Amino acid sequence: MFTYCCPFIVLAALVFSGGSMALEVSRGLTHHQVVQCDDDGTADMALTGTATTTGSLEARVVGVQKTIRDWVSLGAAAESWTATLSDVPVGGPYRVELRVVADGATLATTTIHDVLVGDVWVLAGQSNMQGVGDRHDEDTPHPQVHTFSMSYEWRLAQEPLHTLAESPDQVHFDQNKTEEQRQKEISNWRDGTKGTGLGLPFAKEMLRRTGRPVGLIASAHGGTSMGQWNPALKDQGGASLYGSMLQQVAAAGGKVRGVLWYQGESDANADASPVFPAKLRELVAAMRRDFGNPELPFYQVQIGRVVLGWHPNSWDAIQTAQLALETDTPHTGTVASIDLEIDDAIHISTPGLKTLGYRLANLAEANLYGGTVLAGPRYESVTRDGPQLRVTFSGVNGRLLAAGRPNGFWISAGPDGDAPQSIYKVEFDPENPNGLILFTNNQLPENPHLWYGRGLDPYCNIVDEAQMALPVFGPVALP
Repeated sequence: MFTYCCPFIVLAALVFSGGSMALEVSRGLTHHQVVQCDDDGTADMALTGTATTTGSLEARVVGVQKTIRDWVSLGAAAESWTATLSDVPVGGPYRVELRVVADGATLATTTIHDVLVGDVWVLAGQSNMQGVGDRHDEDTPHPQVHTFSMSYEWRLAQEPLHTLAESPDQVHFDQNKTEEQRQKEISNWRDGTKGTGLGLPFAKEMLRRTGRPVGLIASAHGGTSMGQWNPALKDQGGASLYGSMLQQVAAAGGKVRGVLWYQGESDANADASPVFPAKLRELVAAMRRDFGNPELPFYQVQIGRVVLGWHPNSWDAIQTAQLALETDTPHTGTVASIDLEIDDAIHISTPGLKTLGYRLANLAEANLYGGTVLAGPRYESVTRDGPQLRVTFSGVNGRLLAAGRPNGFWISAGPDGDAPQSIYKVEFDPENPNGLILFTNNQLPENPHLWYGRGLDPYCNIVDEAQMALPVFGPVALP
């Protein structure tokens, strides 16, 4: 946990006057907040404020139909006070009531409404995390899923979660624009045809599985590179993506369950892709250090398809680096998007985003809450039997499946050479639910290497019974 005083945001004062007496909460807990619980399933709620009278500062927590915690003393009320309400259990919505009591009389009161205790997740990366899916069949809001918006306010989570023009941070929105321009951009985005993301489907799926309310911190920004997310720029605060994200997390309570990350498209070029693996690991290490959690869960989406002028080798290099992270960095995981439809030349469709939310929930549940769904098929080995290749995978839930003819494999000449059409059929191995048989024309190129999902816009459709997709992998030297 870390603390940071956001220079742009002052939490709304919560005041009720009893006569000339007043009690105010100026920092800390606020309306609609989701407070991250500890491992024991309870949370401590920090509050700072002022009182115009002296006496005992007391608080209680009231649920929908019963009192969760009866009146408890938080110390002495004073002109300036700081207090902690401890051991509030997972759940909500709660009403947190505070009062100043002296000589048996209540002198001042205030109430904070619609507070939840559960899990808070950071949404970060570029446009596919920001949410640019078509606004049809979008997920409906749920009263136990809230978002900490780009305006630094807790509220009910509904699409679009990210509205860049709301942000007081210059990295997200030009602060030289007029208020009229800001409001026009906010209105155009909220009323537009684009804006769905994976955050809300993920949160609702986690709520369904765990019973815990979920908070989402909206920090992503479309079109951004790993260089722009450089943790070394954190001292720039709201002038940098990483610094802005830290400010949001601090203002949202300072503690999170984990990070959901979807980025890499902007680094798929000859200059950035060679250093992308190191930058990705540096980002994870920095988040764990700055969030005060060396085991902070970090779950990412492997970039999928694109119908634009990127270089295929650089695109493949990003996908390979993303998949490699989970093998050498503990408490990380990757889900595939290569099998999903896109709504335009690069952005995952609304149904696809719902699928990604489900897949990320599988990772989170398995790693944090004892879920049994495996991470999905991962390449394990290949053997060669004349013109046939038998490929075996680990991490398969049940058996491998495909909608229609299994597809997505290529054989290249060398690790990054041309890929002549050598495979004419793919079948599921009848003797191995974790295997596939690739039939070739027996005219393989020199120095053959196997790929799945190579290039910018491959057609890939292999999943397992839990709908966890086979990610892009390769090159694998063939025996």
